[in-house]
Amino acid sequence: MSIENLHPREQEPTEYTEAKAYLRGLFGEKDEKKVEQLFVEVRFFASHLHMDADSLVERLRSGFQIQNPDEFVRVLFLDLKEFIDEKKNHPEVFEKIRHEYRLQRGENIKLSDLMYYEFDFQDGVATVHVGEKGSMGLGEVLKSFREGMKELVRRVREDERIKEIQATSWIVATNPGLLEKIGFTVHGLISEKMRKEDFTDETRPVAWASITREKLLEKYPA
Repeated sequence: MSIENLHPREQEPTEYTEAKAYLRGLFGEKDEKKVEQLFVEVRFFASHLHMDADSLVERLRSGFQIQNPDEFVRVLFLDLKEFIDEKKNHPEVFEKIRHEYRLQRGENIKLSDLMYYEFDFQDGVATVHVGEKGSMGLGEVLKSFREGMKELVRRVREDERIKEIQATSWIVATNPGLLEKIGFTVHGLISEKMRKEDFTDETRPVAWASITREKLLEKYPA
């Protein structure tokens, strides 16, 4: 038996594996807008985490010149390791920053301190998200949830473009009964494609539920 077998390597953290897979998918990316958007997001997050955002982005720009895929992943992962470790160790902080980023870009509409939604004008679907509770106690979480639902109903009633409301969150996966209690139909876990595109930062199961405009307003009349 070799010495290596006597001392097996510790399993790599899931966040590291996912980050490397994401970076490998970025190798050779030709869409300059997509790359620039990545730099904008990294700069926003890094500055809110009190990192040297300018230096980090410049290192990433330099890394995108690397021609070998393995070297590309190795170098960019090392550049982002402190960033990834912060996300791994403080996921609630990352969720809050991500929420702030989306609000700043106008992608999200605030419903309460805990809830927000984004609206797809083409499909008429409002997708509700529930952020991390952070230091909020159970009473505060429930209060914020009730406030968010009240605001959601008001906005749906006033905006006839909203035809369906979807809820996509780890909370739907862990507490499906809560969504069913307020009238939603729970459909189960999201697809791997959606997870990779929209929930790369989330390590917990994510499920989705929906309710039609008519059913929501019938359940919560004015």
